[in-house]
Amino acid sequence: MNILIADDHFLVLDGLETLLSTLDFVNLIKPAIDHHEVKAALNEHSFDVILLDIHFGKIDGRELIKEIKEIQPTIKVIALTSHSDATTIKSSVSAGFDGYLLKIDGRDEIEKALKAVINNERYYSSKTQQAFFETQTSNQKVELTERELEILQLIVEEKTTKEIAEQLFLSEKTIETHRGNIMLKLEARNIAGMVRKAIMEGLVKI
Repeated sequence: MNILIADDHFLVLDGLETLLSTLDFVNLIKPAIDHHEVKAALNEHSFDVILLDIHFGKIDGRELIKEIKEIQPTIKVIALTSHSDATTIKSSVSAGFDGYLLKIDGRDEIEKALKAVINNERYYSSKTQQAFFETQTSNQKVELTERELEILQLIVEEKTTKEIAEQLFLSEKTIETHRGNIMLKLEARNIAGMVRKAIMEGLVKI
């Protein structure tokens, strides 16, 4: 099995590469730290599975799936994330992920996920299954933190990332991370969709 790991944290890449190298059915492991490395790897090698971070730098992993599938249509995509809330899981499933793993999942869980998706089965780690099934039986109200609501309001007011960072005394990277979390929770693929959903949900003042 050939596996591509897409994550913007070197420690995660190194750890996963070491872990995957212990699986006897894995032949090739290729790490990618950003979008450009992912494209280059996909054009250079044929992969069976990609472990894709939902928050892949400034790129929403859900948006990247279509591009990945266009290059290699048969590749299986497993979400690799620290988010275990039902809203994020639901939006990821809708985007086309074949599996869902948490970064705290162990070797056995990762091995099961890889074997499952190769057999055309969807796989959700044990830590995410309960949250996933909750999405099938309930319409959950979007819940944002106080900080996320504050940032969302400023985005609706057309403030730039730099302006928001200066106003809240935070770094621009922190603002981008919050924005990514908000988009995931609102199941939005872009800023326009996020703003529209926020207004429809009554989360902001206009």
